[in-house]
Amino acid sequence: MIGALLGAYAYRGAVAREGVVAMARPLSFGSVVQLSDLREIQLPLDSGLVSVTWDDVGTVLGQLAATDLRAGQTLTPDSVTPNRVPAPGEAVVGLSVEAGRVPSAALAPRDEVLVITGAGSPPKRATVVRAGDVDVSGRRDVDVLVLQADAEELALASVDDRVAIVLLGRG
Repeated sequence: MIGALLGAYAYRGAVAREGVVAMARPLSFGSVVQLSDLREIQLPLDSGLVSVTWDDVGTVLGQLAATDLRAGQTLTPDSVTPNRVPAPGEAVVGLSVEAGRVPSAALAPRDEVLVITGAGSPPKRATVVRAGDVDVSGRRDVDVLVLQADAEELALASVDDRVAIVLLGRG
């Protein structure tokens, strides 16, 4: 009898689940998280994954996506942020870059890059906010977060087609 009780207890522990927050649909970087974007999924208690529990779903509502979020992805506490981009002193600059002047590897939000303008000025460090696919002309649009003081120079270099992007090591 004791063996049966212990077996039942062990089985119960092995199949115990916890409700966590997952994405019901994709959400782009910077978008406001709404309840309709989310769904509850069940994970084993001992999964070892860091996730926001469904009981804490209210803590992510109204926050901003800190990166592109995919459908089915579980949310971690750092998947969302209360801070809007750009912050004071920063700017988001849209760059149109010719093929061969941007890595062919996919650029992801938060990737660190160097933007080279070829104007004799030093490269500018930037963070990718969003990167588009290559269009029919072979160009790629990349939005980068930079210091506000560098924004005008980079925007003018993009207009003059003097931009190259270098992807820095990913941590």
